[in-house]
Amino acid sequence: MRKHKFGSAAAVAALTGVAVLGLAPTASAETPGTCWDDYENAVSGYMSAYDKVNCDGYLGMAKGNDLNWGDSAGSFRGSDKGRASSLVNKGNYSEVKFFLGTGGDSNFHICLTRAEGFVRDLRDDYWLGDSTFGSVNNSIGSHRWVDRTACSFLAV
Repeated sequence: MRKHKFGSAAAVAALTGVAVLGLAPTASAETPGTCWDDYENAVSGYMSAYDKVNCDGYLGMAKGNDLNWGDSAGSFRGSDKGRASSLVNKGNYSEVKFFLGTGGDSNFHICLTRAEGFVRDLRDDYWLGDSTFGSVNNSIGSHRWVDRTACSFLAV
């Protein structure tokens, strides 16, 4: 019996030593970049959108307005409409106003300020700041650069 207990204790000690010394394999080498990385490396004057949370799955970037993310013009095209799950704003203007529909003038909007820089996960953001109106995640149809006073609802 004692031999078994000693073997278990030795195994626990060995595993603890490996963990303390940092010899165990880590997942950090496989971890994708973060929104902070993308913000730091973004070109000044642009906003970027990503297909996945944490600014992974790059969709594109824009310096100007794009009033229809699903058409064949502008920075975002075709299947980009309704796919954004995270955003970066490194624009020269204060806000980027994102809209549920196309045309860039819907009441259903959310803004991302330059001071905020990025939003990692749009699943926590809602049109008009109310979950009744649905998630912003995978539903952006257009964007427009605006002043701070043009925004009622901010991404968080």
